[in-house]
Amino acid sequence: MTVLQSYWHKWLNKRIPAAMQHHLNHHNIFIFPAKFGLLFLSLCVLLFLLGTNYQNNLMLLLCYFLLAIFLVNLLASYINFARIDLQIGKCPEVFVGDNLHIPLWLNANNDDTSPVNGLLHFKFQAIKHKSSKKTKTQHDQPSTLVDADAFSNPINLSQKCQQRGKLTLSRVTVESFYPLGLYRCWTHLAFTHQITVFPKPLPCEIQLHVSEHNSAKKSGETTNEQAGHDDFSHLKAYQIGEPLNHVAWKQLAKGRGMVSKQFSSIGNHIGWLKLSAEYKNKTLSHPSMELEIALDKELGKLCYQVIELSRTQRTFGLDLGAQCIAPNSGAGHRLACLHALAYFPEGGR
Repeated sequence: MTVLQSYWHKWLNKRIPAAMQHHLNHHNIFIFPAKFGLLFLSLCVLLFLLGTNYQNNLMLLLCYFLLAIFLVNLLASYINFARIDLQIGKCPEVFVGDNLHIPLWLNANNDDTSPVNGLLHFKFQAIKHKSSKKTKTQHDQPSTLVDADAFSNPINLSQKCQQRGKLTLSRVTVESFYPLGLYRCWTHLAFTHQITVFPKPLPCEIQLHVSEHNSAKKSGETTNEQAGHDDFSHLKAYQIGEPLNHVAWKQLAKGRGMVSKQFSSIGNHIGWLKLSAEYKNKTLSHPSMELEIALDKELGKLCYQVIELSRTQRTFGLDLGAQCIAPNSGAGHRLACLHALAYFPEGGR
């Protein structure tokens, strides 16, 4: 990034700070004659020179008329563009290699105002992929064309996710040439929404390391159910030879046949997903391209196991060495494990 670009970005951050919602006004709108507008203005100058040279009042009148249209179009372009109100929506979960669809709601909260007209162009300035080890910048994305007179919310901008970790969205450039194409109105909007890109799940065999309750990690304790005689679990059809004290006599009295009670006890075993020791020890001290590739594969396998175990509502813990997540289950635990894998080895958000 050059010094000029650095000053430009600093000025933009001060002029148009990041926010969840933007309403366009004179503080964040830029307007300048488009290519067609410059040609139109050149025609006015040419007509003026010809009219004065040949003392042709009709040609001068045409020049003044076209110039008046040019100036009125300036105000019309600004008023139309200033009606835009953009708000970013909730982004779905995304993994490495997926296309992230970023929803933008156009004038969702401005039902009382006049709608914006014309075609709107949306695109990212530059897409930056940030991970725990490096940052990559790609070229500008193709623009998304939206007809403001006939569209449906939300407007989706697509972005390819190539690295795990935090993805901070670059500024979204919105531009319009309405009504006559003489002026280009545009803005560069930054949104505060930060997105986490999870490792790409790699199908593999689920490997849960079972440890005893007494040697459980400091991060938490949990247990798995085993067959026993402590707590009632469920009912099943009575089998000859089972103890009679297990028979559900109330069910038999209701005419539902002989069924036996099944009980469960709490065992002392905890299931853990563990990262290989070689990646725990070498990631920070001896980084290399080969190690990064192998680490991404290992994290991808753990990601797959987290998703599968969560899908079957299993209880498990995640051991990444410096960071350890207590055994648990549920959507919150699944998300915490995926975040830990995405930001490994730093572990920050």
